[in-house]
Amino acid sequence: MFIKQCLVTFLIIASYISSIFFCLSVNANENKRADVIIALFKTNKPASPEQADSLLQELKSTIASNDFLRQKEYIRAKCWNQKAETNEQIISAISYANEQLDIFSQYTPSKITIDLTLCKTSYQRLLGQVETTLKDLTTAINQAYTIEAQLLVAHGHSQRGTLHSYQGNYSASLEDLLTAQNHYESLKLTYWANINLGELATSYRRFGDARTALKYQLQLEEIYIKEGKIFEANGINIQIASSLEQLNKLDEANTRYQVSQQFLLNKQPVIAADMSINIANNLITLGQYDKALTILQQAESTITPEFNAPYSFLQLYLANAQLKLNNYPASLHALQNAEAAFLIDKNQRGLSKVHLLRSNIHEANKSWKSAYFALRNHLHVHLAQDKSVLTKLNAELQTRFDTDRIKHENTLLVQHAKDKEIQLNMLQRNKSMQFIIITLVGIILILVSIFAYKQMHHKHQFKKLAFTDELTKIANRRETYFQAEKCLTYSKKNQTPFSLIFFDADYFKLVNDELGHNIGDQVLICLANIASNVIRKGDVVGRVGGEEFIILLPDTDIDTALSIANRLLTNIEQYEWSIISNDLTQTVSAGVVSYQGENDLSELLFKADKALYEAKAAGRNHIKTF
Repeated sequence: MFIKQCLVTFLIIASYISSIFFCLSVNANENKRADVIIALFKTNKPASPEQADSLLQELKSTIASNDFLRQKEYIRAKCWNQKAETNEQIISAISYANEQLDIFSQYTPSKITIDLTLCKTSYQRLLGQVETTLKDLTTAINQAYTIEAQLLVAHGHSQRGTLHSYQGNYSASLEDLLTAQNHYESLKLTYWANINLGELATSYRRFGDARTALKYQLQLEEIYIKEGKIFEANGINIQIASSLEQLNKLDEANTRYQVSQQFLLNKQPVIAADMSINIANNLITLGQYDKALTILQQAESTITPEFNAPYSFLQLYLANAQLKLNNYPASLHALQNAEAAFLIDKNQRGLSKVHLLRSNIHEANKSWKSAYFALRNHLHVHLAQDKSVLTKLNAELQTRFDTDRIKHENTLLVQHAKDKEIQLNMLQRNKSMQFIIITLVGIILILVSIFAYKQMHHKHQFKKLAFTDELTKIANRRETYFQAEKCLTYSKKNQTPFSLIFFDADYFKLVNDELGHNIGDQVLICLANIASNVIRKGDVVGRVGGEEFIILLPDTDIDTALSIANRLLTNIEQYEWSIISNDLTQTVSAGVVSYQGENDLSELLFKADKALYEAKAAGRNHIKTF
């Protein structure tokens, strides 16, 4: 009786302990609320900094200490949602990212280290650390490709494209942003696709195509308003104002700037002050110089040098306002501040504006020589940007832009330079004419280079089509035999082994007859893909007949070739053919041969064909060698 009572007590205690461990396990593995918050940070962005703080606190409190996966997600979310309104806050955010990177350094590259690196670069950029930021972004993108983290690849390209756009490197910017857009859309991440599309529109605007930018921006504004995303709608409203400003619709632009300024006045005073800078610039264009100067001077108390990007344009517009009011010393002083800020960010677009405005100041002050040199610097920077754009645009980007408009703008730029040179100093006429001629020759050379590039591209495409099987996208019969001849010649000359695998689909005629040619085509495509994944770098797989394929294996002996053939048959047999058709199964038979002094390729192919015939005769799904 006593033993029975002890046994019952033991079972009760064991059951209690098991239930405790079960609860702990459930808590660690099932945490729906935490997963909802994590998904929100990954696929969207909190509506405000306050909401972000609230969600982070809730996430931290709901994650168990032994739940390492969700702890990592919390660290990533916290990194991306640090306050960054002052230099001290930005430095603190970078320090947090570095601390976490040190902790997880042994796992590099991994999703968390790549994400933390991308997070760090977003803060480094705010401090003007352009070169470091670009280097870290490129490293993060390469690592993301290595571990096939598509979302991180998209984030990396988007961030780098945004930075290139700000610097004025538009071709690189558009290439990155278009790549990011394709990834976001394939992942069906609408929020990030829309954010990236906004950056893409900004690049179009900076490139000079404000109409295309405005088209995208108005679409995004409608989406954000419909979804009730007020912060995002306000951000795109600012971009729309910039595009309207570039299209010389200044009253509409100012109205939108003022709406955003009022919205941000209490929430984000720095950005609100940035809006007032844009408003002042439009007032200068409208001839309201005193009013513009007052607004800019008021903004100086908020936009200090630590906010490098808005500070550079504040000083640029201050210099312009002082010029309009004939205050030349004050204008030059502000321009010097602007130039220093643009140099920190390596903003070629801004430096071009600085040189042009300095030329105008010296011209107004009748300092013709200084005006000439400033204008020359402006043209040097501006033409360097144009050259960079024209030489780096690839075929996809060329179809997206009106090259005639770019040529027209360049022609106007040269003509403007010619007119300014005449006004500056008649004694410099010979030098200015020489400069114009060199510029025109440069443009012609660039255009010829573009034409030559397009011709080479088309030639490459036609060559690729001639050697590729249309259905399976692998080498066709002609290319396969050509590569086989090369391999055989090399093997004879260097006395190295050379093997090939000749395989075809078993009972393929039944597939076509019973399931249809469409299913048959899908089977052939799958066979080509499986074979391509089995081979090594330097091997060649080609389709040489209806359902017949050849794999060329240079520097490969018969044993290795048989190993590859076995792996091929196993992968094909184990493939889930039901994805294509419910009742479908598929195998292949293969003949494997190795070079043994044959005089020509036909002898080797004859042996491979004989081996394949023996494999078929053996019951199919077999490998035979000859």
